[in-house]
Formats: sequence, C-alpha cells, structure tokens
Amino acid sequence: MFFLFIIQRVAITLKDVFKMKHKSATYLFILTLVIGLTYQMLPYTPLSDSVLSIIGTVWNVILAFGAGYFLLRRTFLEQFKHFRFIVLLWGVPFVILTGVFFSFIYAAIFGQPTTNSIGETITVQMVFLQVPFMLMGEELLSTNLLLALQKKGFSFLWSSIICSVLFALWHIPAYGFHPAQLLITLMPARLALNYVWKKSNSVWVSWICHFLYDGLGFISFFR
Repeated sequence: MFFLFIIQRVAITLKDVFKMKHKSATYLFILTLVIGLTYQMLPYTPLSDSVLSIIGTVWNVILAFGAGYFLLRRTFLEQFKHFRFIVLLWGVPFVILTGVFFSFIYAAIFGQPTTNSIGETITVQMVFLQVPFMLMGEELLSTNLLLALQKKGFSFLWSSIICSVLFALWHIPAYGFHPAQLLITLMPARLALNYVWKKSNSVWVSWICHFLYDGLGFISFFR
C-alpha cells in the first residue's frame, strides 16, 4: 500500500511539471524522460551488437549532458565544479549499506530477486571501459530530473522521490517487469545517491558512489 501511495502521489504531482512556468525546466524534464525511454528501445533496433554496445555506452551521458547544458546551463554545470571528499567518505558506505539492506528486506519477504541481465555479458573490460560512462549517464538523467523539478518549485524530498521512482522503473528491461523488486531495492539506493549528490553538490561524488556500489554487485558475476 505504501508504494501504491507513492506512485499515486508521484502521478498527481507530475501534473504540475507540465505547467509552462519555467519552460526550460519543463523541457528538461520531458527531454530527460525521452532520453531515458529511447535508451530502453535501443536493443530493439536493427543495429549490430558492436554498434549497439558503443551507442548504448554513451547514449545517456552525451544526450543527458547536452539537455542539461542547453536548458539549465548555469545550474547544471555547478554540479561539476565541486567535490567534497568528506561526503564521499561517508557516502560510499551509506549507499552500499542502503542498497544491501533493502535488497535483504526484499529477499526476506519475497524471495531471491531477479538479477541484472548485464550479468550475462559483463566482463572486467566492460566494468572499467564502459560502465563508468553508463553510470555517469544514469547520474545525469537523475540530476537533470532533480534540477528540473526543483526549478519548478518542488522540494528536494519530492523531487528525489519522483526521480527515484522513475530511475527504478527505467530498469525494467534489465530486471524484468518486477515493479515491487525495483521499487524496494533500486529506489532506496537512488534516494541515497540523490542525498549524497545534494550534500556534496557534486555529480562526481554520487557517480563514484554509484560505480563502487554497482561494482560490488558485478563481482558476483565473475565467480
């Protein structure tokens, strides 16, 4: 019931996003949604695996950066100018423990969760040459939503909740249509990353936390 309430509340508050006050923020929100959704469609295109791998690696990071730069340039670029090491020190364990805790909660209630489909193809080379770009793309999609929603007058709390719900549902192609799993496991991890981003005012810090958290998960695929 709690998650149903969250989704209903998100749907209601999203109506306000499309009001034309602060047009640039509205456009950024919509364009970011389009970028994220079209990324999910890439596997269904006739592109070869090698081309798809290259495009998929840079799709979000290039398009989300371009959208943020051209629509909310000054605010968007601010997150690249800062790096708070102290936030990184507590942010890494905070994100990891949050993700592990809620994954444990889900497993205790519903059983073993489905695993990320990337596990079928992941290699050490991908972890260091492709994953960093892919995760920066996810960070920019998320921070674009946060910046756009806050520009529209939403509090950071509700901006973060909306962003985290969308982030979780964007992972349906990777985990399958298991909304309860996505909302219970991925949404809290995204909320933690959003908080780290807010406290550090740095996308670099949230990106590093994201990479280390996912990196721990990738280790299991190499056993």
